[in-house]
This record gives sequence, structure tokens and C-alpha cells, in this order.
Amino acid sequence: MKKDNLKRIIKQFETLLEELKSEVYSDKDAYVHPWDEHMKNNPRIINTEDDDGYAD
Repeated sequence: MKKDNLKRIIKQFETLLEELKSEVYSDKDAYVHPWDEHMKNNPRIINTEDDDGYAD
């Protein structure tokens, strides 16, 4: 194949891939679990005081 043809095919493939991504990611409910949304609003507090006497 000629390089010009390959470049054209790659460009079309990239355009198609971008359109596919936009379709998939436009429906947030399809890939975000409600628990993830819940945790965004309530940040997890990590206790950094570790006084058990053992090296971590």
C-alpha cells in the first residue's frame, strides 16, 4: 500500500474512534456506579495516627 493511503485510513480510524469515545462517555450512568458519585460528595478521612508501636 502507498503511504498516502495508509495515512488516510489512519486519519479516518482516529476520527471514528473519537466519535465512538464521545458516544460511550456521553452516557455517564452507563459506566459510573452510584457509589462512586456518593463517595465524591463525602471524602474518605484516613487516620494517619498509628500508635501501635510497630513499624508500618
